[in-house]
Amino acid sequence: MKRMLTLAVVFFSQSLLASNCINFNDKDYCEVWTNTDGDVHTVELLAGGQSLESWSTMITVRKYQGKKALKEVLPSYIDSVKPLFAMKPDILKSDKSKAAEEVYFRMLLLAPDKSHYEYVINRFYRDDDESVKSIFYSHRIPFAEQVNFNEIMENRDNWLEQLQSQNIDGHLGE
Repeated sequence: MKRMLTLAVVFFSQSLLASNCINFNDKDYCEVWTNTDGDVHTVELLAGGQSLESWSTMITVRKYQGKKALKEVLPSYIDSVKPLFAMKPDILKSDKSKAAEEVYFRMLLLAPDKSHYEYVINRFYRDDDESVKSIFYSHRIPFAEQVNFNEIMENRDNWLEQLQSQNIDGHLGE
């Protein structure tokens, strides 16, 4: 009976998490982890069959409570990832943005243990509710002396456009 109850709880909790999904690149990314640390609420979403220990692509959404301008968030974010830069990031603005403020970063990061790279596209924006939000797409690339970036180069503009079209309000579990 105890085992049946445990299985029911696991199934129920997975189905609750699976209801918080974002469709991106023709895959459903569903919530696997959430955290609130001070004024930052973070939700990480993975495609089916992936885990936080072993993933190839990930979506991360964040809301920065009480932050009313990108300049209140971006300096500390860049400082936190700067040691991981494998090359200088691209900083982009959108001509089509409907947000009050919006900026994109395309970055290649090297994991601290040098086991992999992460190609990350970050969208930071402030919309009508006057809080800063972000959505990140991370694409893991195994570390090697020679890395093939063809998939990244072929898809990065499409990924950026998909991030721009996402409304993350319903995915923050608040």
